[in-house]
Amino acid sequence: MPRRRNVLSPEQIVAPGTEYVPPRDYDAAVDAFIRDCRIRNLSEYTIRFYRNELSGLRKLLEADGRDSNPVSVTAKDIKERVILRMMNEGRKESAINARLRACRAFFNFLERERMIPVNPMDSVTLVKQKRRVIETFTREQIQALLRQPNQKTFTGIRDYTMLLLLFETGVRVKELVNIRVDDVRLEDGMIRIRDPKGSRERLVPFQSKMKRQLMRYLSIRGKSDCDHLFITLDDTPVAVRSFQERMAEYGKKAGIENVRCSPHTARHTFAKMYIQNGGDAFSLQKILGHTSLEMTRVYVELFSNDVARAHSKVSPVERLL
Repeated sequence: MPRRRNVLSPEQIVAPGTEYVPPRDYDAAVDAFIRDCRIRNLSEYTIRFYRNELSGLRKLLEADGRDSNPVSVTAKDIKERVILRMMNEGRKESAINARLRACRAFFNFLERERMIPVNPMDSVTLVKQKRRVIETFTREQIQALLRQPNQKTFTGIRDYTMLLLLFETGVRVKELVNIRVDDVRLEDGMIRIRDPKGSRERLVPFQSKMKRQLMRYLSIRGKSDCDHLFITLDDTPVAVRSFQERMAEYGKKAGIENVRCSPHTARHTFAKMYIQNGGDAFSLQKILGHTSLEMTRVYVELFSNDVARAHSKVSPVERLL
């Protein structure tokens, strides 16, 4: 009698009375998945992301007449019709991985709901991303940038405060303009950051110099019908694009070259200085609002003082010249 096979088939795994009920078609499967996302109270941003990526998945699957019903999708389909095709189209690794993450969430749901017998994502991993150089400001560039707002004007004081808060906290620009007056806790040295992508909130600390600047700005800002912290002369919230353009203009006046003068560069700069000043990765993750340590690890690997110190000890050029 031949030896028993150890690995069970999908049919054997199914317990009696729990047979698979395949979706009618791709649209029905996506609708069921999106409905589950809403039940779990995921943000509209996340749901829109899933819809867009799953729509792209369908187009890739059907490009050469392949059946897009999730029951028929295999790991080979994902690897060849998604990964390889997107690579051949010149898409970035980050874009490919974004689609793969959406695929994983989708097929995990279908497997959990017993709508498919085999999860094609079980043997599919994210593609390795090329490590890129992250642009940051130098200390001299930061100081030059902060000198540009005209602090004899309301808009200058406001912009200076916004720039300083970027470098103090590393918040995203959408988070920055979304701060309300009552989010600022001067007595605790904390600001409540509202996540524009969803319902998550976090507290971000600030220190005494930032506290003094916030108090100065708030006294000049005075009362307003608008509850946003940073407002225009017309008492409306400062728009993301408007602040991005003003920051870029300040960068030109400061003579900053070879680095993009943007709020996101300030965010990278905050992370760099935080790590170099001895901050740990877990605290940085919480401050920046990252959902995983993936990006934080990149900062640590690029900017850790340990790497710089180690290189200073063994530098071939230092020892040669």
